[in-house]
Amino acid sequence: MMIKIEKRNEYYEKYLTDLADHMDKPSDQADPIHVGEKIKHLRETQGMSLEELARKTGFDIKMLENIEQEKVTPPLGTMIRLSRALNTVMSSLFTQQEEKKNYSVLRVKDHRSAPLPTGRASYHSYIPLGADLSDRNMDPFIVKLNPEKSKDVVPSVHDGEELIYVIDGEVKIVIEDQVEILSIGDALYLKSTAPHIVVTNTSEPALILAVMYSK
Repeated sequence: MMIKIEKRNEYYEKYLTDLADHMDKPSDQADPIHVGEKIKHLRETQGMSLEELARKTGFDIKMLENIEQEKVTPPLGTMIRLSRALNTVMSSLFTQQEEKKNYSVLRVKDHRSAPLPTGRASYHSYIPLGADLSDRNMDPFIVKLNPEKSKDVVPSVHDGEELIYVIDGEVKIVIEDQVEILSIGDALYLKSTAPHIVVTNTSEPALILAVMYSK
C-alpha cells in the first residue's frame, strides 16, 4: 500500500528540514570533511608551492591560502580545477584513502559535510554522496545554496558536464548570458566549460542534487 500524499509530504518536509539543519552545523559532527586540509596535504606531498598551484589553476594565492585554512568553502567547480592541478581526482579530496570498490553506499546517519568557513557565512555547503568510490567519472553532491554572499559568486568554468536537480527552494542559474530560474523538481544539464553561476533565487536557502561528470 502506498503512503498517502499528505503523509508523504510530511515525511519529505521533515527530511528537508533535518538535512538543511545538518548542513548548517558541520562543526557538531564527529568527523567533518576537511577539504582544505586535504588540499594542503596533497600540495605539500608533491613539493608544490602555493605560487605554483596558483599558476596551474589561475587562482589568487590569497584565495588558495583561505581554502587551505578553511576560511572559505571552495565551490565544486573550484575543487575540480584544484584536483586536476594536484594530479588527482576530486573524490580524493573527500577521502583519507582510496579503497578499490565497485559500489558505494551512503546512509543518512553517515552524511558528512565540508566545514563551513570559521566565523563567516558561506553561500553554499555540500555533502558528497560517493566519496569512498575511487576510479569513477561522476561526482554526486547534495548542495545547500545559502543567500549569504550569493552576490559575490563569480562564474565557474571547468571541464566536464553537470546535472542540477532542485530538491527544495528556487534556484537561479546563469549560463553565459542566459538566466534560468528552477523550482522544485526542475532540472538542468550543462556543459561545464560554459561560464556558469548557481545560487538561490530568493532570500531563503535552496537544496539541489548536483551530479558532476569529469572526462
